[in-house]
Amino acid sequence: MHYTLAYRKDKNCPIFIDGVIHEAFSTGAYNRGMSQDWHYADPGEPKAKLPESLVLITKDKRYEFDLRTSFEGHIVSERFWSALKTLNIGSWEVAKLDIVSPKGVPMEQGGYYFIRQQMSELVSAGVIDLDKSSITYRKTGEIKSIESLILTSEATLDFFEIDETTLLDIVFLSPAAAELVNQLNLKGVEIVSTEKLGAIKPA
Repeated sequence: MHYTLAYRKDKNCPIFIDGVIHEAFSTGAYNRGMSQDWHYADPGEPKAKLPESLVLITKDKRYEFDLRTSFEGHIVSERFWSALKTLNIGSWEVAKLDIVSPKGVPMEQGGYYFIRQQMSELVSAGVIDLDKSSITYRKTGEIKSIESLILTSEATLDFFEIDETTLLDIVFLSPAAAELVNQLNLKGVEIVSTEKLGAIKPA
């Protein structure tokens, strides 16, 4: 059995991140779009590698969540990422994330990172057990939605994403990873079996 992370309403754990990410703070940066080559690339082209550090400029007052999917990646707490790094998680790009207000005032809280995987690093969709999963297909034969997801034994990583359009930006955990992070008393997320994928809002 594998698991994923669902959004859970908790204090200082917004479902939407009100902000932008830049390489450094500057006056007015909150109102500027994200056009950097590490954020945007032409179709079929890889994005540039993440810088070692980034700045999230936000109107939110405080964060306590352990994972939030946004900006085509994931914002993760230092404790969450430190735990996962002890497991077999494949290749991820990681940038230390400073968090400030639109005026440049640092947010007083624990540490965060911005993480993501390049498309080339995603686990093949071949790990999906098509016979045991509950899947709705389009007339073209493409997957439209997945109500219940079962993965095969070929899914050997402990923390990963899958190269399937309907699953992009959703993270998956092995039983070992789920057991480890469950000990953290997670904030803003809950561990859910992939069999219930269609009934949750991914974190």
